[in-house]
Amino acid sequence: MTSLIFYGGLRTIGGTIIAVEYKNKRVIFDFGLTYNPAGQVLDGQVMPRPSALTRDYLRLGLIPPIDGVYPQDSLPSHSSILSAQEYEGETAVLISHLHLDHMGAMGLIDPSIPVYMTKESQHLYESLHTIGEGAPGERTYQTCIEEQPFSIGEIIVTPLPVDHDIVGACAFHIETPEGSILYSGDVRLHGAHPDRIQSFVNQSKGKGFDVLIMEGTTLRNEEQLSVEDLTADASNPEDLLTEEKRVPEQIAKELNAVKGIGVFNIYHRNIERIQNMILAGKEASRTVVLEIETAEIASNHLEEANFHIYESEEIQEEKDNLPLWKRRLLEKYPTVSVQEINKNPEAYLLQNSYPNALELLDVNVESGIYIHSNGVPLGSFDPAYDNLHRLLDLIGLEKVQVDCGGHAIPQHLQYLVDELDPKILIPLHSFHPERLFPPNGKQFLPKYGSVYKLLNGDIFEE
Repeated sequence: MTSLIFYGGLRTIGGTIIAVEYKNKRVIFDFGLTYNPAGQVLDGQVMPRPSALTRDYLRLGLIPPIDGVYPQDSLPSHSSILSAQEYEGETAVLISHLHLDHMGAMGLIDPSIPVYMTKESQHLYESLHTIGEGAPGERTYQTCIEEQPFSIGEIIVTPLPVDHDIVGACAFHIETPEGSILYSGDVRLHGAHPDRIQSFVNQSKGKGFDVLIMEGTTLRNEEQLSVEDLTADASNPEDLLTEEKRVPEQIAKELNAVKGIGVFNIYHRNIERIQNMILAGKEASRTVVLEIETAEIASNHLEEANFHIYESEEIQEEKDNLPLWKRRLLEKYPTVSVQEINKNPEAYLLQNSYPNALELLDVNVESGIYIHSNGVPLGSFDPAYDNLHRLLDLIGLEKVQVDCGGHAIPQHLQYLVDELDPKILIPLHSFHPERLFPPNGKQFLPKYGSVYKLLNGDIFEE
């Protein structure tokens, strides 16, 4: 029979790892790390050991002890975990998108196991690998084509594109001879591509499925989220940015209200946000200045990328010894130094990511503004968030928030569940998955490590 095993992500944000098995074949999705900055052992001061990553991650509980996934030489001595070389079945891993909580540990998977992602995701991963933000470990990755089924034995997988705040995001329809499962990945209705979500719903209903595994990031307890706020509704509240394409208008409005420099903090895996910062700069008649890592992503993924590169002290001092990709960018795009910016700060919109925050000590920030736009640290749950505010207070830079989140708000989650109308709903990727119910089917809250069987449209523990 068809088996499901849940290894991660049931009551956490990310870290979702689920196995679907049929006979001696299985697919696993995703393979990320739980996002919990306040409880992170590897906090940036305790540094990972590159030669012992798998052993350390297993010991720290960052990755689960799954048989047949990790290389023999990466496991602890006398480990009870079967290595990939000892495992008798066939495994494939599916990556829904390239946020760390869905792919952060995929480099630890044995190179003999194929790891699939969409073509757009693979293109983005090549850029991330170039700038040193690839997954730890050395291996290659396989491409799957959106809406085109492929097989792992008798398991048929179909990637279905969805809208999230990263390119290449998809859901997976997974079918075995005994039933089918729909895994949402991460989704939103209020982004730039709501048509993708409607297509996802239509295609999923056309294919049919027995189990819906649905993300629930924005769900809260009853004190924080009333029953009324969980009523299915596809419309957008007035205080919510309707689409990503409205971000430039909002940013330009903030910039036009100040006389000093504009500084922005984004997550540079959000390519649409990079594009919209460039558009905002154009609308506000400001030169957009990107950090060189973000410039590499923009150069590879945007058709029109009108920006300058921030010429940091490192670039100035090491120009002849920089990696080839940095030298190539410096030849292609104009640069600007902090000295030039300070001559006329109101003419610039400058990127500054949190690890580079001390660069702002050299910038003339008088009468300026700091635009926090889904960059890290994301919120008060991250200890670094208070530190960011301390720094901005010290240098006297006003902070404003301009957001367009990547996850469906609660009423949109319920709308999607109602539209999909699953026989069995498994909500996860949430601190409060129990808040989401199907309109006619049953809610099922699994436990870690238990083996569940799927047969005749029902699921039960072995």
